[in-house]
Amino acid sequence: MQVKIEFNGVFKMQVDDSATVGDLKNQIRQTLGLTRPRLVYNGGLLDDQKTLYSYQIPTNSCIIVQEMYSIVCWVSDTINGVTLSAPYNLVVHRHNTFADLKYLLQKAYGIDMTDRKLNLNAEITSFEPPDLCPLHRVKVDAGCPVYVF
Repeated sequence: MQVKIEFNGVFKMQVDDSATVGDLKNQIRQTLGLTRPRLVYNGGLLDDQKTLYSYQIPTNSCIIVQEMYSIVCWVSDTINGVTLSAPYNLVVHRHNTFADLKYLLQKAYGIDMTDRKLNLNAEITSFEPPDLCPLHRVKVDAGCPVYVF
């Protein structure tokens, strides 16, 4: 079977139906040099343990590759007049939005994000990126800190 891998353009690969998604990711790592690829087909994430055949992916279909990376969200809380910040790691991709970050912090760590603001600078708390702004638009890359107030 031949599939199109979409990552910064289109790249074609020949893949056996019996290969697992994990096998395909390894081939993508070797070919494209990505460290943490995530594969999306038809709007859904592909599971590393499943075979490509189990997804019934037709020949010449397109699988989207998203390179994942880690960022640190520094969450500040003030208790009895003392402000403390704690780091929380999130794995994201460049098209995630700030709304996605809020959702991930709440889902992964149970942090109530209802009245929280996100910022890229610890000193300037007056600017908050819009919820629907993708991370790459404001250059949030691997290791980039995001501050939560």
